[in-house]
Amino acid sequence: MLKPFKGYFIVFALILLVFSSCRHGGSVSVEDLKIDLAAGDNSVSDTVSLKADLSNAVLNGIEVPTKNQTRNGYFTFSFKVKNTTSEIKKFYYKFFYQNASYKFFDTVPLAGENFYGSWVNGLYTFKPTKILSPGDEVTIRDSFRIVGNPRNESLYFGPDLDKYLAIDDSIQAKIAFVKSVPAWLKSSAEDAKRLGISLDEQIYLNALWGIGYQKDHDHSVNNRWKRNPRMGNYEFMLVVTSPEDIGKIPREVLDLQLKNANGTFTNPFGYFLYKKGSELKNTKVILSEKKLKVYSQMDLGAGIYIDKLSINKSNFSTELYGKTCGNEADLYKKAQFQQYFHNIDKNYTVYNVPEIRDVTGENFTRKEYDEFKSKYAAKESRVKMFVNSTDCPCKTVKSDPKKNSLTLTVPAVEPRKYKKEHVGLSSRIGYSYGKFRAKLKFPPMLSKDNVWNGLTHAFWLLFQGDDNSWNLRRDCGGKVGYIPKGSTDDESSVNQSKKSYYYSEIDIEIVKESRYWPKTSYAHSKVKYKTDDAKNNDEIMVSCTNWDMACNEPKNFIFGAEEYFVDSIPYLMHRWNFFSKAITSKVPIKHDEIYAAPYYYFEIDWQPDKIVWRLGPEKNKLRTICVMDKDVSSIPNNQMMLMFTQEWHNEEWWPTAPFGQNFIPFPKKDIVGEILEIEIE
Repeated sequence: MLKPFKGYFIVFALILLVFSSCRHGGSVSVEDLKIDLAAGDNSVSDTVSLKADLSNAVLNGIEVPTKNQTRNGYFTFSFKVKNTTSEIKKFYYKFFYQNASYKFFDTVPLAGENFYGSWVNGLYTFKPTKILSPGDEVTIRDSFRIVGNPRNESLYFGPDLDKYLAIDDSIQAKIAFVKSVPAWLKSSAEDAKRLGISLDEQIYLNALWGIGYQKDHDHSVNNRWKRNPRMGNYEFMLVVTSPEDIGKIPREVLDLQLKNANGTFTNPFGYFLYKKGSELKNTKVILSEKKLKVYSQMDLGAGIYIDKLSINKSNFSTELYGKTCGNEADLYKKAQFQQYFHNIDKNYTVYNVPEIRDVTGENFTRKEYDEFKSKYAAKESRVKMFVNSTDCPCKTVKSDPKKNSLTLTVPAVEPRKYKKEHVGLSSRIGYSYGKFRAKLKFPPMLSKDNVWNGLTHAFWLLFQGDDNSWNLRRDCGGKVGYIPKGSTDDESSVNQSKKSYYYSEIDIEIVKESRYWPKTSYAHSKVKYKTDDAKNNDEIMVSCTNWDMACNEPKNFIFGAEEYFVDSIPYLMHRWNFFSKAITSKVPIKHDEIYAAPYYYFEIDWQPDKIVWRLGPEKNKLRTICVMDKDVSSIPNNQMMLMFTQEWHNEEWWPTAPFGQNFIPFPKKDIVGEILEIEIE
């Protein structure tokens, strides 16, 4: 097998000669199958590459191909059918595709989760040929395309998103409605008093909730973006059957929209290649050796959309809205990223030293840090606050069409206007599985004296949507199900566990930390407890985390600090306790390896049965730093978005960090990170 072609230009109407693996078909002859794909080059590679056109993917979902890539937005194929019997007959055919890179084997129960499909609209079952006399032959020409929600499942139907373009009108209408309902107005007043905010602000927040609830319960349109095509290789299968066999094929295979008697979907590749479909004597199955490789390159210069529903407050400025950032109609439809506004947990109060420094640029020293700890030892001498998000959307995030890049800026602080702001960006296109590779230039986080500036840099994946039913994870088969995100990490949370749950998250976080965990984590471990001099070394930790929500189905469910082997390679895994919702591995890296370079690559390789984390100076020089498989952690299967953040984490989250967040000065200069390239394969 030849190495897949790596070029990225488009060539239309490339004819792929397809190897025919003949399965039965006694009464019918099928020959000369050809597929026209708008991709690749004129090589004889068995895999042809196509970059997904994402220009309309936010609202319409990913389509392969689009009208920008072929004349009508479809691939075409043709084949010849000959009646080899002595009777007049017509035959029936169907063309199937399936993502082969991220799938379960075609015959296992989970094969129904695989991404496969056939016709998009109209007739969903097998199509008939014309009537053929004995010995007659006909050439069939047809088309197909790969789209989201290919089985047209009602689960992924939702609102017409165009209705939410004029969001200000919707908010004002909902505010008026809240005020017109006495019970809702009364509860708003009670909530406002409890939270210490104005009644108008609480009514505004309730209006946002009401619009979100309305969106979640509107099922009028096929939201194909809720189950987008997976990236990677696609395989193709043509099935031609006879009048004798068509009635023997189960209805859920004839029409992929239907479920079987068990209430699940039947994978057509498994049925025709390995199960009863392989025994049909007058049916021919042709499996192509050719594959289509689909990949994404996100357009970082297409702008940043500001979603008013995600800003959990009414008082914010729109003065920096413009063509590349804001809530204009064009950005609503085309921008592939939106500003991410962190949920501020007011259970965590920051008591920060009232000092301002350029921590990395002015070489903030360990001596100065220790002096601050002594000078401001009393909590009352420090600034009491919450870390917050910006009040001016578009001020701390930028999209540059010329450079095709995105920037995130943690803003400098003015004297006596003490605040620390998170900053983040979220993709507006969701994916299930794939190699998510980002070329990043995060700002330095250590001074020359190896003192941390307090920021955590992160590239991560987060479930798409809100708490709703369309994007639930696969059921947890453990004695303890998924423990909800807000539950405490103790035994009482077991009573709140759920068989299915929406929350999923896969992280790469960079922080100044010890490479080891607290001594208590080694109490029952085979791994010997060690310490390091994190305060004086130039190491930062790249932490790899899977939020499996404490589902204890994996046979090697780990808590505490334990060594776990994948392919004979050990990885030190850590979970705080049996009820903790995330499992993490920390890997030490020299600070300047990442931050002195002009850029660095990070990759999350999310597969159906495992997650692999990689990093390196170039995308062809990545090294694996962690692997978690299904036997140590529950692997998510729902759709997720790409996230990029620079955050002031609470010091309680990293108990072995050598520098406490509360004693890190406020930033004197803007701290700017840059996203240079994003690919999904």
